[in-house]
Formats: sequence, structure tokens, C-alpha cells
Amino acid sequence: MFEVFWKEWPSNPRKGAKSKCKQTWEKTYCDTQADTILKHLAWLKTTEQWIKSNGAFIPAPLVYLNQQRWDGAEIPDVKPKEEVDPALRKAKDDLKNAVPMPENVRLRLAELRGRA
Repeated sequence: MFEVFWKEWPSNPRKGAKSKCKQTWEKTYCDTQADTILKHLAWLKTTEQWIKSNGAFIPAPLVYLNQQRWDGAEIPDVKPKEEVDPALRKAKDDLKNAVPMPENVRLRLAELRGRA
């Protein structure tokens, strides 16, 4: 399961020391908690702290494993990707604030398109 964990960990400058991470994984019997770890990791990848600044605040995987950050953590269900993507979230918010096109503008556009 370590290889799955390693593949799922986001690429960033702190992602390194794969052999040390694997040793820690094996030494602390992470395979017995792999489902919890992977679920926690999937949730972390959706959090604002891990998304902002292109992942500048993502810790090193070795730190995560050494500190067993999944242990005792409340792990909410992961939101679908489209709800997490900041650009999509902004587009949805903008759509909520949009006002209808004035009738005179709609008619003029139709006229210009030859549909009047």
C-alpha cells in the first residue's frame, strides 16, 4: 500500500526521501491503517491550505508519516472535484450574482444576429 500512498501524495518540492518514507511506513505498520491514511490524504488534497499557493503549504510525506497526522483526525467525506476547484466555485458564485440582461439589449443583440 505504500506505493499507492506515494503515488497519491501531491508532487511538490518537499516530496522526497521515498526510501525513508517506506521505512517509516513499514516500521509503524501503516499497512494496517492504509485505508484511513489514504482517505485522510484524499481529504487533505481538497483543503484550502493544500490548494493555495500551488501547494506551498503541503508538508513532506515523511513529516506526515512521522507525526501520524491521520491518527485521531476527523476525516470528512471528500467533496466532488468540481465543488473544490476554485475557478469553478468562483464561476458558480458569479452566476448567482448575475442580473438578467435588459430587454432592450437582448432585442438589439437578436437584431444584430438577424433574428429579429
